[in-house]
Amino acid sequence: MPLAEVVDKVIPRLDDSRVRRVTLTGGEPTIHPHFLDIVRAFRAAGMDVGICTNATTLNNVQIAALVEMGVHCNVSLDGFAADSHGRFRGDRASFAVTVATVEKLGRAGILQGLLCTPNTLAQNEEYARLCAFARANGARYVLLNPLGSMGRGVKSKAKLAKTTLHMREIFELTAPFDGPDLDIAHIRFPNTEARPLAGCEAGTIIYVFTPGEVTVCPYLVFAARTPASRHADTEFIVGNIFTDPDLAARLDDYRFHDRYLVGANATCTACSLSSGCGKGCPAAVVAAGGRIGEVDAEQCPAIEENHAEGRQLLPLMPA
Repeated sequence: MPLAEVVDKVIPRLDDSRVRRVTLTGGEPTIHPHFLDIVRAFRAAGMDVGICTNATTLNNVQIAALVEMGVHCNVSLDGFAADSHGRFRGDRASFAVTVATVEKLGRAGILQGLLCTPNTLAQNEEYARLCAFARANGARYVLLNPLGSMGRGVKSKAKLAKTTLHMREIFELTAPFDGPDLDIAHIRFPNTEARPLAGCEAGTIIYVFTPGEVTVCPYLVFAARTPASRHADTEFIVGNIFTDPDLAARLDDYRFHDRYLVGANATCTACSLSSGCGKGCPAAVVAAGGRIGEVDAEQCPAIEENHAEGRQLLPLMPA
């Protein structure tokens, strides 16, 4: 996005939409030629700013500027060895650079979290080392989110996704690190305790694609673009931040949970957990070829098939 468009359109329209916290992601946001200017513009508008980065190009000048502006960073780290993280990212040398930059962010006090996609290139024990590394560098959380059948995961899940048994072992290895100083967020891990599912946050956290499309949930858009989808991606796109000056009104009028009733099926209706269950992720239902309202079968503790495969839980992501 050009700097002028961000300043003249993106920020004012997000402000009109009552957005108060922004996460800049990509791609890699730190390579934008006006990266720091964009961050300053958001901060000048009174918005809190976070950065999601692979930490391979974030330099000392940028880190110092982010510290001065009160901006935190989340870093993608998908294993704890060059042969795992580096191969997953397509550059073995990237691991050493990422680790060194995480340490700098930790010393600067602006490391918020590590974002991790468990994958078959890494040994399970690496995720325990990754959590220990996060704690040692002052991270507030580690988010472990396995490959799903949407977005980039459509092509890579079959080859790179960990099995249910491996995911259970990763949970056991990483759960002991969860505590007051470090939150370990296990996203869609085996739900061995058959706990009810969290709910859908569509409309609460909006997403702006680089061409300007604004969606109430990026995962619903990614899911709608998978081959099995029976929903169109346009169902979840509210407008374009560059061309629609009435974006705030469009967002107010959309009301995802009035348009779609999550959990509108016989299984959920009859389930004893229904009153305390958020019914899981409608994007997962869409990616699997279902219609919104059907059971999130990959997660649901009431689906008998899940007992053999390992039931799954979708916890809320940390703020």
